Amino acid sequence: MGKLKDNSDFIPRSAFPLVVGRAAEADLRLTEPSISRLHAVLEDRDGMMYVKDLESRFGTYVNGVQIRDRRLFARDHVRFGRFVTFEVGDGGLSRIEAPGIGLEIRGLEITVGDRLLVTFQGFNWTLLPGRVAGILGPSGAGKTMLLRALAGVRPPSKGTIASGDLPDIWQDIDAYRQRLAFIPQDDVVYPLLTVRENLFFAAQLRLSEMVTPDEQTERIEAALELFGLSQHAEKPVAVLSGGQRKRLSIAMEWIRNPKIFLLDEPTAGLDPANEARVMEHLVQVAHRGASVICTTHLMQNIYLLDEILVLGVYEGCGTVAFFGPPQELLPSMGCRNFADVYERLERGDFTPLGNPVSRPAERASSIRGLSDEPPSSSPSERSLPPPSLQQSAVRPARELDLTGLNVVVKRSLLNLWRDRWMRWMVLVQPAILGLVISLTQFNPGRLFGLFFFSTVVACWLGMNNSIRDLVRERRNYIRDRLGGLSSTSYLLAKLLTFGLLGMGQLVIFLALLYTLTPGVLPETLSKEFRNQSFPIWFLTLWLTYLGGLGLAFVISTIVNTEDAAVAWLPIAILPQILFSASATGAAPLKYTDARPFRPLVVTLYYPTTAAEKPPAGQQRNTLKATAVCVDLLSMALVCRPGVLIVEQPKVSDFNDSIWIADLCHLVILVSVYLISFWIIFRQRERFWPALMGY
Repeated sequence: MGKLKDNSDFIPRSAFPLVVGRAAEADLRLTEPSISRLHAVLEDRDGMMYVKDLESRFGTYVNGVQIRDRRLFARDHVRFGRFVTFEVGDGGLSRIEAPGIGLEIRGLEITVGDRLLVTFQGFNWTLLPGRVAGILGPSGAGKTMLLRALAGVRPPSKGTIASGDLPDIWQDIDAYRQRLAFIPQDDVVYPLLTVRENLFFAAQLRLSEMVTPDEQTERIEAALELFGLSQHAEKPVAVLSGGQRKRLSIAMEWIRNPKIFLLDEPTAGLDPANEARVMEHLVQVAHRGASVICTTHLMQNIYLLDEILVLGVYEGCGTVAFFGPPQELLPSMGCRNFADVYERLERGDFTPLGNPVSRPAERASSIRGLSDEPPSSSPSERSLPPPSLQQSAVRPARELDLTGLNVVVKRSLLNLWRDRWMRWMVLVQPAILGLVISLTQFNPGRLFGLFFFSTVVACWLGMNNSIRDLVRERRNYIRDRLGGLSSTSYLLAKLLTFGLLGMGQLVIFLALLYTLTPGVLPETLSKEFRNQSFPIWFLTLWLTYLGGLGLAFVISTIVNTEDAAVAWLPIAILPQILFSASATGAAPLKYTDARPFRPLVVTLYYPTTAAEKPPAGQQRNTLKATAVCVDLLSMALVCRPGVLIVEQPKVSDFNDSIWIADLCHLVILVSVYLISFWIIFRQRERFWPALMGY
């Protein structure tokens, strides 16, 4: 039992020393998920208060700066983990609500290489909670680049971005992203799922385990009501209008109660009615205490914004041309309409703000953003109290999150099932392939061809099922990743989903082979076929399937479009056939002769010569260079060991367990494919946010 009750709002100085943590043995138990088991200790040293971090995962902060051991003074703010904040007083520490977040930008510059893209030239901007701001400007002025910097995707080359108790968001970018919602121009939703299902899975991924199912349901219903989607809740997203999809995209982020919304062209492509509706909903979001920033080039609803930041192209880079209420834009720029404004911005015919030499004095006095100090004005009078869901409800990032894994598996399977053509392909494809292979075995001579093409089918199913999946879901993955989903949970979920799917397909495929093939084969081969071990055959095909799955995932990770992934499919599957014994025309030769798909031990033991002892007086044949090359290349293909494990050929000079070496060969290949996929995915994902518009 701790010294204080759980989640106490006051820590008396008389209770020091005192351990803060989530474990039962802590003196003060805080149940917020980002609190470590033993998080920090508060001590009284020679009459002075100190806080010491105990190697906690999410850190201890004093006035927004992460500390290890720090003396505390009156009115200091001590934050444990992501959200639990106390203020220091003479008698101890009192818990306080998280301060208004907002954003503050000071002297920002963004460069790519040596090229300066956006500069504020001393311009400072503070956006208070409860306000809606717009970033306007022509194409090429740096609106999206600025938004990515504010979203913590691309760090600025100069200047700082502050938020609430974070004097620089890059000091604790994970904590900043927990309070942020970044919504790109293209809607990131699942078209085959209903509106409610999209919100349900978003809530499962983004809200912590402390939020009960009933509370999740209440939050989903509140989102449907707030964004005008209640009557569309059971409709597939694919049938919604552009404005409805945009509102759903915003609602999926709102559900976790972020304090900052950043939206890139939220009204692009919408008709005037939907554009106005989306903007009205953004105002409602701000009413609830959030700060909202959106980029736009449309002017129809500019007067719904509280303030606008206008960028123009000046001397080749984006520069602030105007900041203030939208009503003052035209008079300030000396223009009659917005078309004239954009023309001047593109030509650079304006005086950049933030330059003390060139800025007119009369404009400087009216621009709040130019002050070196935060504005003294209070938040908008329209602001209402924030939603009841506390910040502690946000799910902290974990390397392996079983809830996230479970959600991704369910969502993936549901997406596959809702896709009618994909559903039929998954169910019918193995049946058709099993039927075709069975019917072709009327006079094969031996069973090698049957076994070989069964492994090719297994490899094909693994590739065909998954080669489009990762590239198709890339935008959704980035959004979930920024929302707290770990890459480990996502990758394990995908392997589990398609691994189980492959098991079902191979059961259908092998069941048809075992049912139909004996009636087609000649009697002698039919008896041999019936002696074939189903478990070994199934296990071999499933391992071969996983090899194809891993190779397809590598391709889907590297390419940037679904079309490119599909174009690689024949290049990935054809070597499995063309490097085989069937394709090289060497099928009549024995396993110890020079040809591809010899057992692994034979290849390693006789790398350049045939294995069998030649007749007396004759020399052993030496492999041709082409045969050696093909043989070595085939060792990287899963169908080579796969067919040998199934067939288990007898080889002279070796015992009957030689197939175990091929089993090890197959396991090693599958492991290499999957590990390569894992490494490549983790490396490539760092570049995806910028490519996808985040």
